[in-house]
Amino acid sequence: MLGFFILFFAVQWINGRFWLNDFKVYYLAMQNFLNGEPIYGIPFGLDSGFYKYSPFALLPFSVFYFVPFNIAASIYYFLIAIAIIILINKVYQLFVRIFNIKEEKKNLILYLTTIVLINHFYRELHLGNVNVLLLLLYVISMEFITKDRQWIAGLLMGIGILFKLHFIILLPVLLIFKKFKASASLVITFLLGLFIPSFFLGFEQNFSILADWLEIMKVHNQNISSSADTIYGITNLLLSIVGFQQRGIWFSLVILGIIGALFLWFVIINKGDLSVNFKLKKFIIVYFMVIGCIPLITVTDSEHFLFSLPLVMFCMFLLFSKDYISNVYKVLILTSFVFYGGNWHDLWGHTISAFFTQYGFLGIGNIMLIILTAMLWIKDNCKFKSS
Repeated sequence: MLGFFILFFAVQWINGRFWLNDFKVYYLAMQNFLNGEPIYGIPFGLDSGFYKYSPFALLPFSVFYFVPFNIAASIYYFLIAIAIIILINKVYQLFVRIFNIKEEKKNLILYLTTIVLINHFYRELHLGNVNVLLLLLYVISMEFITKDRQWIAGLLMGIGILFKLHFIILLPVLLIFKKFKASASLVITFLLGLFIPSFFLGFEQNFSILADWLEIMKVHNQNISSSADTIYGITNLLLSIVGFQQRGIWFSLVILGIIGALFLWFVIINKGDLSVNFKLKKFIIVYFMVIGCIPLITVTDSEHFLFSLPLVMFCMFLLFSKDYISNVYKVLILTSFVFYGGNWHDLWGHTISAFFTQYGFLGIGNIMLIILTAMLWIKDNCKFKSS
């Protein structure tokens, strides 16, 4: 896989497409931040290149302050590439270890998972975003929780929220599953992260740019109801059949309430046995399902849907557990893979690719992955072939 990433890096350079526009936003915003200049409401690079994360999130990028952009971008590209390799293997090992899955067809599962995700990996590498790094952070957090090191797990989760506030939806999950130490650590880390920039800016200036941060997030999500791949856009697509579409904050809140209620229902009805191992398995499933929901409930680019990588691999394991799922489920899983990862513009051409995008096939595939994960977990309680 590393060979492919090196080849892709070379091709991007040769074709003059080594842009990493998202990384450019972080890089230039970091320069402004350390130079005492504005970081919000300013397009960095492209017209849409607005910085949308907390001031704290710029601090890790400060290591590139004295590094020319092209060199910094090259380093960051390979950081993402290595993170992808580590991420895929860590998710695989987590499922094998916790769910006692027999390690059959490991290379095939890893290869097919990569194929399903390759379009999202391509965009992540081309744009230079932080999604792979954040997902890796949350997978490592889960590893710490499985080893009962909740304080470290919460610290890592809190750092992740300072990059993308959407991950705050994991806090209710931690509380429901009584991960109180991780919850406390998450909240403390998040609050400290909000105030750490005060040491550079002073408290008054820090409060001012935090207000700017909230405002830019509000503006970014103001058209959320019409975003094709979100749950709101997909709902409106269905409602359009009967000529009834909705917009506005109340519509979004109702949809979020329904999703929250469904997750709570899933947790309550799926009691299983009372063993610690079963509770941990259920917690892992819900944890990754909630992370997979993030691109459905907020305005994001398509590469953010790689947050569902653990669900893809979970379904991949199920797909090869032939004794436990029917052919109907296998067809549904394969269909979800096509919808989720199959919109390759160069393969289908502009017309078909635009059709996939306009009608939210990516979002629909993501929803299918979440629902299939829930249904198959309820159906079988993950009775994989034990080692």
